[in-house]
Amino acid sequence: MMNRVGILGRTNTLKDRVAFLVNQQPNCAVTTRLTAWSELQVALPTLDVLIVIAPDYTEDLMTLAHAYLDPLDPTTQVVALGNLCSKHLAEDYLAQGIAAYILADSPNHEIVWALQSVLDGQAYLDAQIDPCPTREQLHNNNYTRLSKREIEVFPLMVLGYSNKSIATRLYISPKTVEAHKASIMHKLNIHLRPELVRYALNNNLINA
Repeated sequence: MMNRVGILGRTNTLKDRVAFLVNQQPNCAVTTRLTAWSELQVALPTLDVLIVIAPDYTEDLMTLAHAYLDPLDPTTQVVALGNLCSKHLAEDYLAQGIAAYILADSPNHEIVWALQSVLDGQAYLDAQIDPCPTREQLHNNNYTRLSKREIEVFPLMVLGYSNKSIATRLYISPKTVEAHKASIMHKLNIHLRPELVRYALNNNLINA
């Protein structure tokens, strides 16, 4: 399934960067680029994810969201790129319906993590606001516990490929892929996919 992503903002350079990252994902495509919140009335029903560049607007993020999103009662997941704020404020954004809050100047991989986490049904906060507690606990030697096949599955899993896509690439069944994924998470003592991605990047197991 291809997820339709819209980008709302006024800064074309940042919109171009985000669009490039989204279009690099095997399960996503940017289908709409918007400048004004009022354009959402037409565009929102066609989107699975809306990425908002919040600093482009002088009004408070939640004020705009309540004014333009709430009346539409969207199922669209909203990812907000904003300024550095307290963890308490960021969690308040999540509590009010924002699916992910990341910093507008975050590295590319942070934006990808947020997008894939939202697509996996998980809320997400930028690592600079809410550092992953397992980051300091993980060690490279855990990776050596993986089997040869698990090492082949690992990067595809981190990059967000579906079980079916991984199975096709490795000539194994989707059920076998699922078993390998569960084994990888167990051996690395990781429970959430964002932690897995951070582990991979922190240990130079994939390129940012």
